[in-house]
Amino acid sequence: MAKNKYIYLCIIIFLISVVFLTPAFTQESAKMYFDKAINHYFKNDLVNAIDNFKKAIELDPNKAIYYLYLGKSYHKTKKIEEAIKEFESALRIDSELKEARKLLGEVYFDKGLWNKAIKEYEKLLSMGSKGFDIYSRLGQAYLKIKDIDRSLEYLKEASKMNLNDSYVQFYTGRAYFEKKDWTSSISFLSNAIKLESNNPLFYFWRGNAYFASEDYKSPEDSYWQSVNDYRKAIDFGMNEAIVYFMYGNTLLNRAFYYVDTNRAADSLDYLETAVIGYVKALSLDSSASNCYNNLGLAYYYLNRFEDAVKSYKKAIELEPIIAFFHDNLGDTYYKMGQCGKAIEEWKLVLELEPEYKNGKYGYLPSSTISVKEKIKKARRRK
Repeated sequence: MAKNKYIYLCIIIFLISVVFLTPAFTQESAKMYFDKAINHYFKNDLVNAIDNFKKAIELDPNKAIYYLYLGKSYHKTKKIEEAIKEFESALRIDSELKEARKLLGEVYFDKGLWNKAIKEYEKLLSMGSKGFDIYSRLGQAYLKIKDIDRSLEYLKEASKMNLNDSYVQFYTGRAYFEKKDWTSSISFLSNAIKLESNNPLFYFWRGNAYFASEDYKSPEDSYWQSVNDYRKAIDFGMNEAIVYFMYGNTLLNRAFYYVDTNRAADSLDYLETAVIGYVKALSLDSSASNCYNNLGLAYYYLNRFEDAVKSYKKAIELEPIIAFFHDNLGDTYYKMGQCGKAIEEWKLVLELEPEYKNGKYGYLPSSTISVKEKIKKARRRK
């Protein structure tokens, strides 16, 4: 009798286990956890949401939507690598799940993984998704990898959808900047500024486009726009070394233009202001060797030769293999009558760059003379 009871008990346990381990039951249990997780998700209780999404996946690992929402939960909690993993898992199960692909593209984009972002967004286009964000981000991503024609193609499509988006105008201007089409770059950057007139980045890049077009050579100051744009960028809060460096550069080049057009006396204010710009830039980034070099140039034209020497030496300390740093230091030593030191620097120039053409970089009065000729001249002077 006891034996029969034991047999019945085993049968009952077996039957119960069969019922509870059927796919239908596990899927239903998974759905229960998923529903609980969704409830937590929309209440922004992400810890419990993640816990329940994981339980749902454990019971039913073939539902793409479970991975999608687990990825979205991770994304909200800034766990980006985990989010990527879950979005990719969702797409392995259902490659047509547009939301997972769009979110994966966004994560790749935000991480600066441009080629991966491009792949996801172009796949979305092939699936029929043609949203503004997709075209805009594709345009930006192609700009980042220097495929400018594709960038302009997608930015044009984005602009058709929203002509009043300032950043589409901005990135279009940036793309034309890369093509060295300064006129088109200035035009689109001006459009961006009309739409968002207090964005320092827009002024900075328009300033770069004006500077690249050599507006500092304009006969009248009223046509010298780069200096105004750099000032605007600074006024609107851009406190970075690069903007002060470029501000100094446009002032320095304007001063050189005045010297070249026999108005050296009128260049002094620009040189003094350029010094202020460079000093500020170096206070923000003391590793900017080109900034020390250009500061040296400004000091040279102000006849502050000791200060020029200090600046060139600092540039050389940071990057000792740049030939034109040594050339400029040699020119300054020569101006100070220290011909021996000048010759040493010019010999270094030829060691570093035997085919050095100083006119390529030089702004100093001797820059039209070859380094070999400068050495000969210094020897005669000694």
